Amino acid sequence: MATEPPLALYEEKLELMGSNNNDYFSQRIARFIPNHPAKPLDEYAPLFKTSRHSEPLFKGWKLPPNKWPEWVDQMAGKHSAGWMKSGIFDSIMSSIYEIPCNHDLISTLSHFWNPKTNTFVFPWGEATITLEDVMILGGFSILGDSVDGVASMADMSEKVEVMNRFRSELVRSKSKKASHSKWIQMFMKNPNENEHQHELDHDIEHIGFLSLWLSRFVFPSLDQDSVGKHVFPIAVKLSQGVKLALAPTILAYIYQNLTKLKEQFVDLNSNASVNLSGPFQLVQIWGHERFPIAGPKAPNELRPGEPRLARWHTLKSNVSLPLLHSHMINLESFVWRPYAVDLQNWKQPMYYQDSEQILSNSLTLDDDLQSFVRFLTPCELNGLGCKAKYHPHRVAMQLGFDQDVPGGLSSYKSSKFDKFFVPSRLFQPGVSKRYFDWWKNAGQMNVQNDQDSSIHERMNVSVECRKFEQEDCGKKCDFEFVDLSLGDEFDDILMSLKKICNATKRKIDSLKESYVGLEHCKKKLGSESRLGKNDVIIID
Repeated sequence: MATEPPLALYEEKLELMGSNNNDYFSQRIARFIPNHPAKPLDEYAPLFKTSRHSEPLFKGWKLPPNKWPEWVDQMAGKHSAGWMKSGIFDSIMSSIYEIPCNHDLISTLSHFWNPKTNTFVFPWGEATITLEDVMILGGFSILGDSVDGVASMADMSEKVEVMNRFRSELVRSKSKKASHSKWIQMFMKNPNENEHQHELDHDIEHIGFLSLWLSRFVFPSLDQDSVGKHVFPIAVKLSQGVKLALAPTILAYIYQNLTKLKEQFVDLNSNASVNLSGPFQLVQIWGHERFPIAGPKAPNELRPGEPRLARWHTLKSNVSLPLLHSHMINLESFVWRPYAVDLQNWKQPMYYQDSEQILSNSLTLDDDLQSFVRFLTPCELNGLGCKAKYHPHRVAMQLGFDQDVPGGLSSYKSSKFDKFFVPSRLFQPGVSKRYFDWWKNAGQMNVQNDQDSSIHERMNVSVECRKFEQEDCGKKCDFEFVDLSLGDEFDDILMSLKKICNATKRKIDSLKESYVGLEHCKKKLGSESRLGKNDVIIID
């Protein structure tokens, strides 16, 4: 029986290559992530038609509870070595930082989400949250035993039974549930002070700590403020220093949540809130890292030993909704490889080297390189109760590879690959001429028109007119309010304002500059067209 030839985790071809924002291409060696032959864009990147609708309602965005940083500090002094071994040190330390929710950013990103491909479909191409993002931004391990397998062990462990008894005690109390605050009160003190005496008492506080961390920041239960039974087997395993692949499970949750938010935009009659499971803050941090111009003005400087997420601690962004959208439809605003750039007091993964490498899978690989292989490999992500497809070949440039026309999901497994390519961190990937033509001809106009109209239809924003002179009446704007229901294009808004106000081009350019960062529109249209404060102008 003939054996299958060894496979490479990349395809190397001589191709016409360029960027996806101009039509200049030159021939060079290109390296792609392997995938099946392409199908039409409309099959792989359909877009929902959204209607006028309110902001999406969602809950589950968790900040650190009272005493949590203190408890983390106490437990780190005892268990940091074990956390390193089980791959959760950075993710636990990240949980002490506060990431204020930016509803506008989440809403705008959700509009571009495509549930069929699990990617954001922008006018200039596709991007998504990858396993690398979850590993770097959240500190979660890609490697280790399956979380799904561990969770199915419930009620088999003696320690799990002990945790269930503690939980039952709180459920029988006046609060009627194992709330996070009561859980902290119970486990931050010496376990020997509790009525349940047990020979494993010296481990109980640690398992209790990990159970709260998992319930609040990783795998929340339906009751967002309750410690769920489902995390106890996972907490027990982690307390024993067992490494679990948390990142794939978390990414499955993130994809599922983005799909729920997208569906709520589409359902005009839905007023129900979406329960966000998992650390959905990673979506917002991903947006800050990839669209820095749309985020806080200046990230925090990292101190030695801090996780990368600490850059965004307590920071808020005041970028308006229209400007967020205008940045996201502009390729120049997007950073393909933010982690390839040197950052003070942050250690890059070992696969970010100045020189490219071709490595054999037969070598003994460190954790960083094993993780690199994993997040390049298309697969099905298994969450706790959900599944999602992972398509890295659709966003190859995020991972340092050139982008070709994407095909279907490959069934390849990383263990089958004989060799793989590690790009230089200095390399700037590009797109094939074939991809450029495919995207431009088959999808770009539809993507832009559908996405622009859907997000603008639901937005009511206002612009402040400053010292604006009208040619017809010769009067200056006296700052009355006029709400503008936005049309199809951001530039069309400016053109409509020009017609309404009969402004000069110089003044319109000035208006555009003030428009993008202001919250109110103050405009008076003369005696015959005088508007009340609550009147609305609809721009067709």
